[in-house]
Amino acid sequence: MITISVERGLVRLKSWDDMLETPGFKRDIDPKNVQLKEIIGVYAFDSKQPCGLKSCRQPHGNGYLVTTTDGQVTNLGSVCGKNNFSVTFINLRKVFDREFRAKERRERLENIKSRLPSVISRIESIKAEASQFYSAIRHLAGDSGSMPQIVVESVRNMRRTGDGAILQTRRATKKEQDLALATGNARQGTPYHVTEIVGRLSGIGAIATTTTLRNTLQDLEPAIRKLESVSVETMNEKDARHIDKVTGGLDSRLDQLQQAVDSLRSFATKQNLSQLAVLIELQSDKRLFAIFLDSLPSEK
Repeated sequence: MITISVERGLVRLKSWDDMLETPGFKRDIDPKNVQLKEIIGVYAFDSKQPCGLKSCRQPHGNGYLVTTTDGQVTNLGSVCGKNNFSVTFINLRKVFDREFRAKERRERLENIKSRLPSVISRIESIKAEASQFYSAIRHLAGDSGSMPQIVVESVRNMRRTGDGAILQTRRATKKEQDLALATGNARQGTPYHVTEIVGRLSGIGAIATTTTLRNTLQDLEPAIRKLESVSVETMNEKDARHIDKVTGGLDSRLDQLQQAVDSLRSFATKQNLSQLAVLIELQSDKRLFAIFLDSLPSEK
């Protein structure tokens, strides 16, 4: 791919042959008889191409397109540029690279801006879907103050271990205690308790996605709204850099947000979370938990 930076943006040429047809292009420029004027493009080839300097001609895979003060155009690598044109080439390359990145940045932003209606629609859809699960996660985390403490502690342990197993501790049967005594796991005269798995929540990792969802949306949405309200052409560089950074890999980020919502939808259902009821003993806590379950969607 050969990319030429011009005043109005970036021009991409499909083949090396296209470059050969550029007015003034030569492959055998003598660096001793010319002065560089500017760097106008950058290229990268799958196959190597010869350097445009008569004193080099070594094949290379990437480099820059340059113009001379007498109107000639040729290609050279960065090593040839520094060796033959010294500080002039280095300074021109810094200017070109900076301007090239800026033009590429605005090109990407223009592309996103052209898609904003569908992007914004998708963000709003994700927000609407996610919002219905925030309350459930808040209750399970104990932030609401209306969730039985045994449930909060159990879910907290699950989050810490990454295992959705619902554990319940009970007093051991005589047979279990005798076995524990025989194996040295219990002491005579001391009550012995057994912890067993009485259920398993699916998708326990979904709880952590609520923070990811909120943080990503709080980062992404203002940048999208800013892009919607201003012209990319006249946007200042600081805003352009920030929005470009935030919206980098936009489609992938939106896919990840949707996956997070999907995981929440599978996790925060009556069928899944009702398994926690086995932990609750007090009638007042059972009533609280029943109200919580009624607020959840059923599996579809």
